[in-house]
Amino acid sequence: MEPQVLEVAPGTFAVAGSHTNFALLVDGDEATLVDTGYPKDRALVEAAVAQVGLGLADVRSLLLTHAHVDHIGSAEWLRVAHGVPVRTHRDEAAHARGEVDQVISTGALLARLWRPKVFGFVANAATKGALQVERVGEVHTFADRETLDLPGGPVALHTPGHTSGHVGFHLPDRGVLLSGDALITVDVWDHRRRGPQLIREQFNHDHAQAIASLALLEAVEAEVVVPGHGRPYRGTPAQAVEEARRHLR
Repeated sequence: MEPQVLEVAPGTFAVAGSHTNFALLVDGDEATLVDTGYPKDRALVEAAVAQVGLGLADVRSLLLTHAHVDHIGSAEWLRVAHGVPVRTHRDEAAHARGEVDQVISTGALLARLWRPKVFGFVANAATKGALQVERVGEVHTFADRETLDLPGGPVALHTPGHTSGHVGFHLPDRGVLLSGDALITVDVWDHRRRGPQLIREQFNHDHAQAIASLALLEAVEAEVVVPGHGRPYRGTPAQAVEEARRHLR
């Protein structure tokens, strides 16, 4: 499987992996990687970097929107094998290291496993290495609203709810918002449900807080929203949030 790499703004690439999106922010001969997909998406990460004309040695840093297995999959491998520093919001660092766990409960999944779409989701996750996640041995942290000195000039936007330290990244010079799982454009269980929306309540550590974080995204000035799941949204974050709130109603 080849990754689908879409340039959504100059030097800004949205990459569709096997189930989860990641992104590459390129400046000259260097890049910032945002998320990595599942553990078995490693080849997709390498292929995506190659498609933009670079190698893993050119990746300055890996930024994590959050530390769920479908986003952190290759983080430790990139850190150990290729010397890529891993960065998270300071409230997500313990999650990335495996000291806390903020994931959907086994009970919530088992109670719905009889549904074909949920069974398909679980089976896909298992085949992509969801049971073999490596936590990150060393994590560098950043604060809310911090502008990171990395390719793309990403500004961290703390959007808690999905996890305590979940962040989006605003690229003010490129008109792009990377929303992670705080705002997605396809339902992870039912791919017929498309358009800006919150991820299902069962996946959020604090669903009320996730709803409140929509207001933080709404205020961002951008023309494209790149979510953690689903296609990029061509429109402002305010428009995307308005649609997501209609889904909630």
